[in-house]
Amino acid sequence: MSMGALALLVCGIINVQPMCTERDFQMALGTSIQGDHEFVARAVFDDYVERAQEIQTVVDDQNMSTIEKLDIRLQQTIQADNLFDEFLDSLSVLNNEEIWKMGIVNLRRSVFLEARKQNNPWPSTVWVNLPNVASVPKSVLLRIDAFLIENIDHDIQDRFGAARAKLSGTHDDCRLFEKQAMERWGDYTDIVEPHIEENIKSILYPQLTQDSTVERIISWIVNNIDDPTIKDKANLQLAVWKTTHTKQQQEVISLIRSARINFGFDPWSRGCGDQSFSRQSRIKNKLLQKTAEIQESTETTCKTVLQLLSPEQRQRFKDDT
Repeated sequence: MSMGALALLVCGIINVQPMCTERDFQMALGTSIQGDHEFVARAVFDDYVERAQEIQTVVDDQNMSTIEKLDIRLQQTIQADNLFDEFLDSLSVLNNEEIWKMGIVNLRRSVFLEARKQNNPWPSTVWVNLPNVASVPKSVLLRIDAFLIENIDHDIQDRFGAARAKLSGTHDDCRLFEKQAMERWGDYTDIVEPHIEENIKSILYPQLTQDSTVERIISWIVNNIDDPTIKDKANLQLAVWKTTHTKQQQEVISLIRSARINFGFDPWSRGCGDQSFSRQSRIKNKLLQKTAEIQESTETTCKTVLQLLSPEQRQRFKDDT
């Protein structure tokens, strides 16, 4: 079977992770593969893909419990992780050039961070693939790489451990796994957050309220209304809303960070929870309140801006949008 067909097959089987696909391989290393070096690198990749197939087995025994199936998936994940490490080790000895070394760094990051999206009880605790959203110096890429090498095995154990503990009802173990995972999220976030601009905070905090209605109305006014007074008043409302919106979102982020780092649970995920149910409830209620305030502020601003328009202009806006 050809390398391309094997890669497609790996993509199509039950998605045991981590798993390097043809696309991952090409994106990270394709531009630096040349001549004899290309032949050897692709031979290494062929061998990796063939061995990866052996890990991919469907678990559909009706007599097996959910916990037993989860245990099998954990073992497959550990095998896939070890195989990927071996694959990277084999690639690393092929070339000492800096571009090749950084290609391996990029490959490790892309595969590991994609793998975390599966079998994760805390999907909102994102480890952002920073180069996908921002330009960062090499030193930061190397810090991320060192973090992944040191922590990914522990992360696997915590993710599967929490899922298993929740199924078996061992709540203290579940909370411990979640606490460790939240601390690790905090460490990773400390590396990447300084390089994430305000307008893409939602990548790191995916449940932040996103609503472009205010900007959409202002944009229409700027492009369709000739009266400079209306435009000035609309832009003033936009500036006030942005200031308020940014402050409200920062308050939400502070609550999330505090819950995760200080109290060891994620209020945005259906995980194990904090030992103090009252504390967990208070934080979740505050988040609901802040979310309602953000929505109210946006709705009020929209009404205020639309009131700047005449009835005919409001109808034109409605017709256009």
